[in-house]
Amino acid sequence: MIRHSERLPQPALTGGLRTMTLPDGRQVLTLCGDNTRIAYDEIFVEQIYAMFGVDLPEGATVFDVGANVGLAVLWVGDRISQGTVHAFEPIPATFAALRANVARHSRLDVRLHHAGASNREGTAEFTFYPLTSTSSSMYPDDSPVAHEESNRFILGEIKRRLGPAVDLFPRWVSLGCAEVIRRWFQRSKRVACRLVRLSDSIRAAGVEQIDLLKLDVEGAEFDALAGIDDVHWPLIRQAIVEVHDGVESCQRMEQLLVERGFATHRYQQAPEVFARHWLIYGRRPAATRV
Repeated sequence: MIRHSERLPQPALTGGLRTMTLPDGRQVLTLCGDNTRIAYDEIFVEQIYAMFGVDLPEGATVFDVGANVGLAVLWVGDRISQGTVHAFEPIPATFAALRANVARHSRLDVRLHHAGASNREGTAEFTFYPLTSTSSSMYPDDSPVAHEESNRFILGEIKRRLGPAVDLFPRWVSLGCAEVIRRWFQRSKRVACRLVRLSDSIRAAGVEQIDLLKLDVEGAEFDALAGIDDVHWPLIRQAIVEVHDGVESCQRMEQLLVERGFATHRYQQAPEVFARHWLIYGRRPAATRV
């Protein structure tokens, strides 16, 4: 069941969307099958949103900020039969896929917010990567370090697909191939998107408790959390925040959550590839539901 949070023009299902079949047999719309397969492995196989004691009771309320095409929403629906998900996604083409996938597969009460989360209301330009939509961001990272991380990931994917024979090629050949692939997949365009404050959405929906805040906003995580008023922080039982800028940002995020009453854990999915990326898990002591 879907409810739209605002009366906004709904984007047409265009812009390169295609159907793919997930390993569990569900068919979803996506902009890039490889991108969605990687996200599926993280969410459904590695179970990154169920680590460090994170739990979802029946009737839970979840805020999925940076919902992309909706795999995390589907994951929540696999764990509970009743509940409410507020899913935020600013990019029009990605939002179209999210809307279609939720309509097709989710049994939960899903409230769709066609907007990004920030510390202010308004609009902002996002960099949209059609072939790597999970990387779309208000703060794109075009640094040499980011390019090196992407190339390491691509080399790993090439080896996964082609096997050990890849090691027979000279290093410069492998790196050159990775760079060509990276440039192809990271072609981008600028898209104007709406911004909202999470507290405004909490207040408008009359939310009394958030059992899980999942935040994956590609570098805008501190902006998004700054949009939560002091009065609303106690409503949040658990939080999972992806941080992109290394250990200092990781420590800063941990400090922010600790100051808000959470016990924290940190986790790196692939430190040999994405050394600057961390997941920060925050749970209130006992994380009891009121």
